[in-house]
Amino acid sequence: MTLNSASPDMADVKYRTDDASNNNVTEKTYMFSKKPEVDLSFEDLSYSVSYFSKFKKVKKEILHGINGTFRSGELTAIMGPSGGGKSTLLNVLAGYSVTGSSGSVYLNNTLRDDKHMSKISCYIQQDDYVRDLLTVRESMTVAAHLKLSTKKSTLSKVQHVENLLDVMGLSAHGNTVTKRLSGGQKKRLSIALELITNPSILFLDEPTTGLDSQSCSQFVSLMVDLAHNQGRTMVCTLHQPSALFFEKFDQVYALSAGRCIYQGPPSFVIPYFAERAIVCPPYHNPADFLIEVAIGDFGADVLVKLAESMSKDVYKSDRISNGHHLVNGDQESQLENGCLKKHNVADKKKLPLKTKSASLPPPYLQAYHLYVRNIIAYKRNKTQLVLRLMAHLIIALIFGYLYRNVGNNASETLSNMVFVYGTNLFLVYTGQMAVIVSFPLEYKVLKREHFNGWYSLFPYMMSTLLVEIPFQMLCCLTYIVPSYIMTGQPMELMRFSYFIIFAVITSLTSQSTGFLYGATLPVKVSVFVGPVSVVLLSVFGFCIRLTDVPAQYVWLHYFSFIRASYQSLVYTVYGFDRATLPCTDEMYCHFKNPKTFLAQMEFSEVNVYPEFFYICFIFLCTYILTSTCIWYRLNKR
Repeated sequence: MTLNSASPDMADVKYRTDDASNNNVTEKTYMFSKKPEVDLSFEDLSYSVSYFSKFKKVKKEILHGINGTFRSGELTAIMGPSGGGKSTLLNVLAGYSVTGSSGSVYLNNTLRDDKHMSKISCYIQQDDYVRDLLTVRESMTVAAHLKLSTKKSTLSKVQHVENLLDVMGLSAHGNTVTKRLSGGQKKRLSIALELITNPSILFLDEPTTGLDSQSCSQFVSLMVDLAHNQGRTMVCTLHQPSALFFEKFDQVYALSAGRCIYQGPPSFVIPYFAERAIVCPPYHNPADFLIEVAIGDFGADVLVKLAESMSKDVYKSDRISNGHHLVNGDQESQLENGCLKKHNVADKKKLPLKTKSASLPPPYLQAYHLYVRNIIAYKRNKTQLVLRLMAHLIIALIFGYLYRNVGNNASETLSNMVFVYGTNLFLVYTGQMAVIVSFPLEYKVLKREHFNGWYSLFPYMMSTLLVEIPFQMLCCLTYIVPSYIMTGQPMELMRFSYFIIFAVITSLTSQSTGFLYGATLPVKVSVFVGPVSVVLLSVFGFCIRLTDVPAQYVWLHYFSFIRASYQSLVYTVYGFDRATLPCTDEMYCHFKNPKTFLAQMEFSEVNVYPEFFYICFIFLCTYILTSTCIWYRLNKR
């Protein structure tokens, strides 16, 4: 394994891969841009959560004032039993969890700045949240366009993607849709997506979970290369690695119940605990032994003493030279307190961090690449699209048959009024329910991508709406055109245009409420609150007239955009000085003159233009509120 530095900004990493079938070793060279070396350290770091138990607020402390240092050029494993605080520590250090934390985090002995931290680090979570309907290569290509500088050519981005796929063992699966990948392959893909920017600090939560032995070995070897050869700060959480993988790490940070009981090289685990009368059985995996100590198999009092030992005297300044070897002559095989020195005079002095503004894609380019990604996903999900279109067409044919020719018949005016109301309600329901669960399913992927700086919120919202709004409009037209013709509505361009406009804008406004409920409420609550709110708002204008509305509910009458839409649709059909209607009942037609019907329904004074602008106002306000709620959720950590 070698490192060639042809230029100050680029470095070659020669990565050796083993071919198990032919017993051959292949050496491949990959280009990675150099990054500033960053030491990550923390002092008195605590984290607590509050919750209610039996109507009382309870505060539970998970991390208890721990200290430590993770150096550049080292691959560090945070280890401990389940519930010991591994993932919590990683979340706090990465800035993923902020509320409830206290203490100081340093980058090269300078207090961490959250904005700066986000530019030089990435966080790869334990769960593999990837886009299920994209292929591996498509996912990587879109990520490269979103995350890499606009100064890089498309060809160099493609080559970079292919190199990473080769490194992660995903080249053979480049054209496989991600939902068909195995668990280990999804894990490698989620890691490869974040390696595109080659960050200075990598946080990985259980990165080896789901990987087979060979894939795990290749991945750990790659992490070692990136740490040693390029000075990356690599921090992983591990549960119980094998002895072979355990030895590959440069440093181990062991936690037990939120307290540090050891920090140092893996090779010193057994000597360190032996000095404290905690003897590892012969031929025992040191990693298993460390976990057994952390669990408390050797006594709870032992854990207390270990934690106290770690907090009293943090490192001997003359004992550690570079985090790998002790330099105190005859005491080289001993480790007095299991820790590596935080402020080491022998360390190479790190330069102050300087953030260069990367030429990342502007918002409109981000929106374009996200839009292309959405289009690809929609094409792969044809079943859902066809079902939505067919549902609108089938209901249109059913309604058209049940209410055929009622639009131009004075004796069927009330039936036509029911058809208009049913049309309004159907489009409202389909617009809302089609998207009310889409955001909860999307949120986990969105949070990961947004936290790691793939894009800002505005391009994401625009790319989503540019796909959803046109398709919802197509669904509306699929319903309106055949039902309007079959029910015998007036075939006048002006009335037909107004009918389509109000029906479409009402459906889109209802769709915006679906996004709002999905973004602010749990799924089980949103699918209940959404339809109930539609029923409540639809009562006004159809089931009850304004003069009959109790005073305390008058505001709901004016607030309901469904009421505004329904009244406007009725006025579109019967208003604008429509001529008298033909009547099939020769005895008497009370609504032969459309003005009589409008007066009885109290729709005579309806002005469709203010109602249209009011519906548009609700549409815009709902999306602004939705974006605000999503932004709050993404940034509340």
